Amino acid sequence: METQTQRKASLTVPKNGRIITDADQYEDSMTDLDDFDLAKLFKPHIDMGLSPIPAPEMVELIDGLLAKGNSFRSMNDQYEQKYIIQGNEELYELLAGIYGFMLTVNESPYRDHILKRMREWLSEEKSIVLQENTAMESIIVRYIVPADRQTAFNYARVLKVAFQEKISAKDLAGYIKGRGGITKIQDTIENEKAAKEKKEIAKKKASLYKKVLLARTKGAGADITVPTKIFADFVGRSKDECLFDIALLTRKGEGQWRVNQIVNVPEAIGDSLLNYVSNNIIPDDKVEEAQEKLDALRAKLGIKFGYGMLPGDKGYEPHGNVTTPPAEKEVKEEN
Repeated sequence: METQTQRKASLTVPKNGRIITDADQYEDSMTDLDDFDLAKLFKPHIDMGLSPIPAPEMVELIDGLLAKGNSFRSMNDQYEQKYIIQGNEELYELLAGIYGFMLTVNESPYRDHILKRMREWLSEEKSIVLQENTAMESIIVRYIVPADRQTAFNYARVLKVAFQEKISAKDLAGYIKGRGGITKIQDTIENEKAAKEKKEIAKKKASLYKKVLLARTKGAGADITVPTKIFADFVGRSKDECLFDIALLTRKGEGQWRVNQIVNVPEAIGDSLLNYVSNNIIPDDKVEEAQEKLDALRAKLGIKFGYGMLPGDKGYEPHGNVTTPPAEKEVKEEN
């Protein structure tokens, strides 16, 4: 179940079973959430007359908005006490109301003053210290849910995604349900973060691999001479060609190949091949080790400039006009 609770008892109800709650404990002391439409309590209303006005009225407006936040805090406390099993829909409506409140605060010309007051209240009343650069959604949700850090964190992440995707407050409950719930949205965030990190690793591996190939051109290697006729120029000597020519070989036996064709290809095609090779040659957890081996190779060959070496690389020393292989161009990533 996706209801955000913290170490509370869970119940399993038979298909035809029901839960009976003593109504007396809520009578005259709590709002009946069964009959209460949370989404209608406070919806964003951008034209609230929040234009610059004298300071006393500004304080009154801010106090009014903070009072709305207090209302949501009270409702959140009621939600945690009353709903144990069938809480998802109510939770989504609660989040829609909090999200609408957040949008209104964001549109207010006193946005920064409001967030500052929230941080001050959390610090003074709850001993919760938030930094000035804390995200808006984190401050607002923590103000409403001060007692449960993990729940506030989960709520804030959902609201952040909704805000980034420009979801309206009235559509938020359906949006969360359509995405598979709060947990699924959180998983999406984690997956996107992991994908971004993997993309950065792949980019670094491709760059390292290209630098290794360039460094090896200074050392001893298997140079070959081929007839000019087997070279096919598909690009012409331009900035858009790949840094390396591609040889099409046929394996004839142990340690023997026949050169059938040598081609130069556009940079995008060459980089695609370099990405593929480097991604398979260098394991993700061996990137730093690969960098150390490149530094050692350069030192062994006496490379201090050129051959793909850039300012900031270990052992780099600037030099005058020299003829070296072209400087490394950044490998373009595949879409």
